[in-house]
Amino acid sequence: MKKTIKVTKNYEQFSHVKGNRNVDPLHLSRLIKAMDENYVPNPIIVNTNYEIMDGQHRFEACKRLVLPVYFIVSDSWELQDIRNMNSLVKKWAMSDYVQSYKALEKTIAGPYTTLEWYTKEYGMPYECSLQLLNGKTAVIGKEITDKFKKGEFIVNDLNYAKTFGNFLMKIKPYFSHYNKRSFVNALMHLIADHRFNKKVFLERLDKHSMKMRKCSNIKDYVDVLEYVYNCGSREKIRFNRKDSWSRNYQPLR
Repeated sequence: MKKTIKVTKNYEQFSHVKGNRNVDPLHLSRLIKAMDENYVPNPIIVNTNYEIMDGQHRFEACKRLVLPVYFIVSDSWELQDIRNMNSLVKKWAMSDYVQSYKALEKTIAGPYTTLEWYTKEYGMPYECSLQLLNGKTAVIGKEITDKFKKGEFIVNDLNYAKTFGNFLMKIKPYFSHYNKRSFVNALMHLIADHRFNKKVFLERLDKHSMKMRKCSNIKDYVDVLEYVYNCGSREKIRFNRKDSWSRNYQPLR
């Protein structure tokens, strides 16, 4: 069906859709500058309640520049359509998905609210938080990521995630890269080994923190963590590696 493009300066009749991503201040400021220099009307899409389904940044820019808003009314769009459209125009970050689904949660501590809290509490990337909250055996892959983007994420093991996060906070004073994804994955791998003693590691880290260094992958971080763990010990422990990590392995000296 052909849609009619309308125009107005009555900004108050429009509202944002609950569950859409937040307005990005940086993106908005750039858009305002571009539209102020050369305004080319690009209609926003609203539903019959005049909730903005697509074009919230364009709307905010028009409002601040006191420019006319061109819009199309459509009752056939749903929230998933917004996510799909926005991902083509400006790719959604993980934080956008978190804010979107968090706004729709009906409980105080829903999974996406918990994910946001955990990420801020322990200062980790969303990818790491997602993995830890999925459980100690979780590996971030397409299946978990797809469920997260569809709003199907669930918290499988909050106690494990909190225990790991608290241990990570004890490492933070010694190593500024404590929250990098590769480091977190390496530490998860070592903690899963029954021979790894957290208390022993922290004691040796306190004495040999200068041995810690930034690495670019999980294998190298395992090497560094193992080296620090064995510092001052007569019996050296060789922690297990995954086969894909072990090629051309050379222990640190």
